[in-house]
Amino acid sequence: MSAFAEMQDLLSDFLTEASDLLDDVDIGLLDLEQRPHDTGLLNQVFRGFHTVKGGAGFLDATPLVELCHRGENLLDLLRSHVLVITPEIMDLILAATGEVRRMFGEMERGTMPEAAPQALLLGLEAAARRVTVDTSALLPASPLTAARLLSAACTRVTSALLPVSPLSAAMLPSA
Repeated sequence: MSAFAEMQDLLSDFLTEASDLLDDVDIGLLDLEQRPHDTGLLNQVFRGFHTVKGGAGFLDATPLVELCHRGENLLDLLRSHVLVITPEIMDLILAATGEVRRMFGEMERGTMPEAAPQALLLGLEAAARRVTVDTSALLPASPLTAARLLSAACTRVTSALLPVSPLSAAMLPSA
């Protein structure tokens, strides 16, 4: 029996809207790497986590609430300029969005999501306390996994991209 048996319509609406929000969060995070002091972008990413957390709470998806709450706390410190964005903090937030996507997949299958890895939850808390965090264990294990995560994060923007001509493609750096 589904963990969400009596809430299928609500769950479906939540997953659709929350997935769109998470796509926006991923795009915002990519933009933040170029503009780390952009308060508007920080607010957008914070609101994405906040909104997902609220919907997850309504569905009693406690593991998702706990993860989003920790991410939201860290983002709040960034947007209030208590902390500054570092590569380690970006790695933590990107790892958190990856975990949120994993949890969405479990919820789509009708199961309550498993908790996020303890290392990620503790890393988010430590970063919020200004403790240096080794994020190497939180990163994808291979370049292929990283490419898949990036591809998933960018699916919504691909339709907005202009076609690449053979001439402009030849000017792109080779992999």
